[in-house]
Amino acid sequence: YYSERIDMIRKVAMATDEDLYIYILKAVTEDLSYTYLKSRLDIPCGKDMYYDRYRKFFWLLSKERE
Repeated sequence: YYSERIDMIRKVAMATDEDLYIYILKAVTEDLSYTYLKSRLDIPCGKDMYYDRYRKFFWLLSKERE
């Protein structure tokens, strides 16, 4: 059960953005902010783009769970 859920989250993150999926995964699984991602992990995008993809991730996840 848990393995399927983990795979689903990983798949949805990849579908959201192939370049940012690792940052999206870290953010949603470790509750990290954009500020942390930018300062510590040097995320390669701006705040607006990140939050656009972040919202898209949860929208796609909602669709996947239906």
